Amino acid sequence: MRINRSSAPSGSAPQRSAPQRCVPPRGAPQRSAQQKSSGLRSSAPSCVFFSYTIRLHVLISLLLIGILSACQSKEAKTTSTKTKEAVPAMRHGINLHPYQVRSSTVKNGDNLGSILAQCGASATQSLISIERLGMHLDNRKIRAGLPYTWYANDSSGQLAYWVLEPDAYSYLRVDFQSDTPSVERVMRPTTSKMAYKSGRIDGSLYQSMGRSGATQELIANYTKLFDWTVDFFHLQEGDSFRVVHEEVWIDGRPGPTRQVQAAELRHKGKSYYGFVWLTSDGKTQYYNEKGESMKRRYLKAPLDYTRISSGFAKRRFHPVLRINRPHLGIDYAAPTGTPIRAIGDGTVTEAGYKGGNGNFVRIRHNKTHETGYLHMSRIGKGIRRGTRVQQGQVIGYVGSTGLATGPHLCFRFWENGVQVNPARIQTPPSDPLPPAEKQRFMVQRDSLMQRLKGG
Repeated sequence: MRINRSSAPSGSAPQRSAPQRCVPPRGAPQRSAQQKSSGLRSSAPSCVFFSYTIRLHVLISLLLIGILSACQSKEAKTTSTKTKEAVPAMRHGINLHPYQVRSSTVKNGDNLGSILAQCGASATQSLISIERLGMHLDNRKIRAGLPYTWYANDSSGQLAYWVLEPDAYSYLRVDFQSDTPSVERVMRPTTSKMAYKSGRIDGSLYQSMGRSGATQELIANYTKLFDWTVDFFHLQEGDSFRVVHEEVWIDGRPGPTRQVQAAELRHKGKSYYGFVWLTSDGKTQYYNEKGESMKRRYLKAPLDYTRISSGFAKRRFHPVLRINRPHLGIDYAAPTGTPIRAIGDGTVTEAGYKGGNGNFVRIRHNKTHETGYLHMSRIGKGIRRGTRVQQGQVIGYVGSTGLATGPHLCFRFWENGVQVNPARIQTPPSDPLPPAEKQRFMVQRDSLMQRLKGG
């Protein structure tokens, strides 16, 4: 009896669907009656196998694509690495690859002949090199600490190049590869830009400016502007500074600081301005914001001192003699060896050891004024009676010779032969800016003033 499953009554056992068959595409050859009679079981495995085959092909294709991409990436990286390695390492304009490179510095007692011989130059090569180096620098002024480098051939060990670096801006390269050594001065690539620094005084000016990143040279150039108008010892906490200066970069690295262009010092609520100006005849001068010369006949102080240990007084207890007597000068405490400068142009009238004054120098500046510098550790080279000195010139060094309990400078000032308080001396400024240059100066001043105010 044949049962029709589609017409089974409700509530009977669940119906099982007929197994699915793979339907061949149109135009495919039809199976024979014998193939059809083989039943449904043979068609199901064939369909599963066909599906797995497709998936396997896809997986293999994806794997091959991944491997190919990785190979191409690795090849690109290798090519990139080779390209980078192809750029030779250079120094002093020399390809380092075929050379052994060594560096050293000039030592005390060295001379060019001994240095070149140590680096492998023959006697003849040294003589020719020294003669040609002399066209670029004074060989007698080769000082200790100058760096030099020499390049020797990897294969033969013979000297190929020798390089001396006398300054930050250039180097001298000696080429030994030809029969006769040749010398070339090579200038390093430099760029410059305007820079700005500012800060508040907390401690000394030197410490405060140092915290802002100022170099020793920049600090010295800054203080030089105000040498005639400000006594830096009397700066107070809360005072402030601003400076616009030229910053030089050499071979992409910071170089030595050049000239200050403009500066402001705010002291006790008052601002002092200074501007550097190159005159039409090539001289560097210093002017304030009104075009008046910053320079005075005399400096405010003869040295960079630590403190004033004793002021001008008609009566003072002498720490050595243990008696009361006048102290007709100002004592500046400073470390032994601190340079002492002449406060103005003049002629030396005394220089030597003089009793309680110790090592002593006296200078006549004009018919009215004279200055004295006492207790020096030593007198400056070439300073003797009759020597003409200029303002700011070093005439000696701080010490404690004579009647002194510690290192300091006792500074004296005579006016018409009478000793007066140096702190109260008022002198007129030097010549003002020439009228023909004043308009140009004012234009530059306005530009620099904006930089000072705006940073």
